[in-house]
Amino acid sequence: MVLDITFTVIGSLLILSLIPLYIYRKEIYRKFSKAGDTKTLINDLKSYLSANCPKIKFDYNVLKKFEKESDIRVKQTLIVEELIKQFAYFQYEMNTQKSVPHNMLWSSYDQNSKLLKDNKLPKDWTQRKKTAWVRDEGKCDRCGCKTELSKTNALLVKQMKDGGGFNLENIVILCNDCSRIIKSSNLEKTRKDLNLLDKLMGKIFF
Repeated sequence: MVLDITFTVIGSLLILSLIPLYIYRKEIYRKFSKAGDTKTLINDLKSYLSANCPKIKFDYNVLKKFEKESDIRVKQTLIVEELIKQFAYFQYEMNTQKSVPHNMLWSSYDQNSKLLKDNKLPKDWTQRKKTAWVRDEGKCDRCGCKTELSKTNALLVKQMKDGGGFNLENIVILCNDCSRIIKSSNLEKTRKDLNLLDKLMGKIFF
């Protein structure tokens, strides 16, 4: 009887120890599979970028130029850096945005849409940003990623010095990375500090 209980306990412990291996079997396989490292990485990157940057058309054919690189670590890093370069240099132009239904506006909307003499943001700027974010379904206008309101940036399509106002049609929603790219005067430096770079580098396995 005692022996049966011992076997039962040991068997249960073995099963419990195998559960994490089953749950993370894909990640474990990728970590220890040498032959398919680069191919698996590229598939992972394609899947991630298509889901999180749907508006940007990446050219995966250029990755072939790294095929002769023998060092797997260097090869994987070069692949990620190439995709980040494409992300940073993607051609984008801010355009006038669509309007929202009138019932989404508030009483002071029209009055506060006009340019202020001191170039300050209107008192209801936070509300305008949120309304624009809701209008765009929480997606970045440049890359198409879905982002939280607190992690978005609201920029003016037509700048105040050029006569632009604070009307919603002149407000574009961008993620942090795209906003930094739009404002950057040195893309080579900026692309090395993007959040996307950290996320893609995290998918590298060696």
